[in-house]
Amino acid sequence: MKTSKQEVIINHSAKSIYEIVLDIEKYPEFIPWCSDVQIHSKTKKNIIADLLIKYKFFQINFTSDVRFDSNKLVINVIYIKGPLKNLQNQWKFVKIEDNKTNVLFTIKFEFKNFIYQKMTEVFFDLIENKMIHSFKKRADDILN
Repeated sequence: MKTSKQEVIINHSAKSIYEIVLDIEKYPEFIPWCSDVQIHSKTKKNIIADLLIKYKFFQINFTSDVRFDSNKLVINVIYIKGPLKNLQNQWKFVKIEDNKTNVLFTIKFEFKNFIYQKMTEVFFDLIENKMIHSFKKRADDILN
């Protein structure tokens, strides 16, 4: 299983960054390779959603349970179904100052298909960095 942890400082409030990450419906507008999102259910503590990821010949659709705590500013994503054996990720948003946030991102994943797993592992750092940058840019675009 591939595991990664990233930590990045973003010059916006923790609550604002949290809300951008939780705004799953908008992902196709700014997340590379995310071409569609379907929300199945939404409550005050979780969202069940499908994400469609496309890149050239590679296309996957997976369903996740996004559990969130607006008081603690934590988002946990738990895999439900799709081409993976397992997927877990967590976002934590820690206030440093009013407009400065430490964002901690942790992910663990494993594909059912060995070739997809190895291909993703080769490009994972690039994919992860591009995704984190996309959230940071989104915050700059809508909060500045």
